[in-house]
Amino acid sequence: MAILSKGITLAYKLAEGEFTTLTNMTEIPELGSTSSRERIDVTTLDDDKKKSIAGLQEEAENELAFKFIHEKEQFNALNAITDECEWKVTLPDGITCTFAGIPSVRLDGAGVSAALSYTLTVSVNGEMAFA
Repeated sequence: MAILSKGITLAYKLAEGEFTTLTNMTEIPELGSTSSRERIDVTTLDDDKKKSIAGLQEEAENELAFKFIHEKEQFNALNAITDECEWKVTLPDGITCTFAGIPSVRLDGAGVSAALSYTLTVSVNGEMAFA
């Protein structure tokens, strides 16, 4: 059954403390691992076809961009975070995706008669965990 995206939340937690849920989010990125395993060629001269085995998993650069309608206090609070913190995306059906990462914030471009918005980019460190 399909699930409406209404109600998806993003929250962050500094080193010590509770999760703070962000407001005014308009877009989330794709979530999940973007890394892949190296393929190691193990073909011998006796083989009719190429063979390979899974090698080490490569660490992919993983940056997640979340879009928000501008709100001064939240923008300033996110812009003040300089250290890695824990992040949690919660879907309407209760599934969560947690990860650690370092945030950066930038004000998006704006045109005539448009809502101001900003992008929160989180550089993910390590694995994402779904529960």
